[in-house]
Amino acid sequence: MNLVQARFLIFLLLIWICGLPSLARADDPMRVVVAMPGPGAAPFLPVELIPKIGADRKMGIELGFRYFGGGPLAVKDMAGRNSDFAGLALAALGGLSLKLDNLRSVVPLTQAPAYTLMVRADLKQQVRTVKDLYGRTIGTHTGTKSGKSTGQQLSEFLLTRSGLSLESVNFVPAGQSEDEYQAALASGAVDAMMVNEPFASLLEQFHVAYRLVDLHNPKVAAKWLGGPFLYTQLATRQELLDQEPEKVRRLVGAVQLALHWIHSHSPEQIVAALDIPADKRPALIRFLRANKNVFNPSGKFSDAQIRTADTFFHEVSRGNLKARQRQLSDLVDARWAGRSR
Repeated sequence: MNLVQARFLIFLLLIWICGLPSLARADDPMRVVVAMPGPGAAPFLPVELIPKIGADRKMGIELGFRYFGGGPLAVKDMAGRNSDFAGLALAALGGLSLKLDNLRSVVPLTQAPAYTLMVRADLKQQVRTVKDLYGRTIGTHTGTKSGKSTGQQLSEFLLTRSGLSLESVNFVPAGQSEDEYQAALASGAVDAMMVNEPFASLLEQFHVAYRLVDLHNPKVAAKWLGGPFLYTQLATRQELLDQEPEKVRRLVGAVQLALHWIHSHSPEQIVAALDIPADKRPALIRFLRANKNVFNPSGKFSDAQIRTADTFFHEVSRGNLKARQRQLSDLVDARWAGRSR
């Protein structure tokens, strides 16, 4: 071997050695951070299931969570680039988009408003309809100055549909955890509040509150809202869609794997996969037995559900011309999730 050949072989060896780190990095999972209400809020159960069932590994991501007291706070975190995606209701995203016009919805999670209007147990003889909440205090989830939580939007919607003005009740923040719900209701600080599952079932189990309007029930939801309803979804910044589309593709794929898994497994199997204290598992199992269809079976956007959410958003935004002109369909980017009628 002459000197020229030796130098050429050394050159090839150096290229191979220098290339090893980049090849190793290509095999590493992509870090993805999701901000959302929780932990343990049933509407976001598909996202929490992703690492439990290995959907993250299948899609080549390492999933991290940042939990907040409401969807608007999760969006604030995502908009501040502390997280990549935020979980919240599409209608709440509509309100926030009026000031943050770069928000886009990329994958749906639920196809019904997974909320129950709960009333303090000692008021059962006094509050039998929504109209009976006149003069009462309504607890709401934590929002931001630029956007109401969906819990408050739904509360306002039911009140106005029942002929009550929003000035006839008093809205107060009441957090978004079981302990906060229970404390607010048991102490008498609030008379009623919109509650996610499994917290509604737990409040009922502990005789702290009773159900006044359960929007998980398709017939009840259709009566109040007029049709199928896109509730929770994951959103991100337009900048991330433009600069990191692969991150979107992988997370959307992981969400859809989790949704398919939910619909192909029993409530007991779903709860067993989650890190839930033993005393709280029965409530979530009961919820899933009755309402597993609250989760989107395909992970695709539905035009019909978006239209109902849009009608709801416009009704709760009366008096806000900018909101009335906003179409929620304009916020949806279905390139990765797909869509159906």
